Amino acid sequence: MRILVVEDDTYNRKMVEFLMKSEGYEVDEIDNPEGALQVIARRPPHLILLDINFGNRHLNGFELYSEIRKQHQDVPVIFVTSRSELDDKLKGLDMGADDYITKPYAPAEVVARVRRVLHRVYQRNPPHAQQNLRFEGIELNVAELCVYLAQRPGARGIGALATADNRLMVYLTKMEMKLLLYLMQNAEQVIPRDDLLANVWGDNYVGESNIVDSYIRKLRRKIEADQAHPQFIRTARGYGYKFSTK
Repeated sequence: MRILVVEDDTYNRKMVEFLMKSEGYEVDEIDNPEGALQVIARRPPHLILLDINFGNRHLNGFELYSEIRKQHQDVPVIFVTSRSELDDKLKGLDMGADDYITKPYAPAEVVARVRRVLHRVYQRNPPHAQQNLRFEGIELNVAELCVYLAQRPGARGIGALATADNRLMVYLTKMEMKLLLYLMQNAEQVIPRDDLLANVWGDNYVGESNIVDSYIRKLRRKIEADQAHPQFIRTARGYGYKFSTK
């Protein structure tokens, strides 16, 4: 699994990076909130370890967390910070953070909390639990949270990277992966919006009523060369969506 460390103190950032790599995680690290948003958009992590204080930066950790939630609702976040006041802890947890760790900390504590959050978030749908799905022009790699696309003339999907085997690779968030996986598992079938909501988000989901349409748009921006004329995710107007390569 891939972890993003967002911390402006070089010593602390490198120490956490070393600690996570020692546990077998892949690690990206960045020292500022603005750069973190770019990293997340380009290469969504499985978990973010986030500081709160960033000097005179435009965003602090709380504000960055809010931006992350607007753009990537399903990425778990743990605050790791020297701000140990109860009000700060309550604010972070009330915002929806998955955990809050204060400095100084024991390395074993960080490892244990990271493991706990990853287990809780991914145990119901672990990235390695599904085999890859392949159709003409597209391959979904569930373990790596990415899609491989055949090179196409014209516009690329947002965030697409060229690979050595002449394909395009695009990273997905966990929820984008779950939605695309369900559509691909039911290829050539029109799936009603309510069915997508129940099977991807769960029967007890409470939130935006247009969440399915919002995530369809996000997927199309990433995997379709022409969003106005999608090749893979087709709309059944007034009803739902289907995955098709025909």
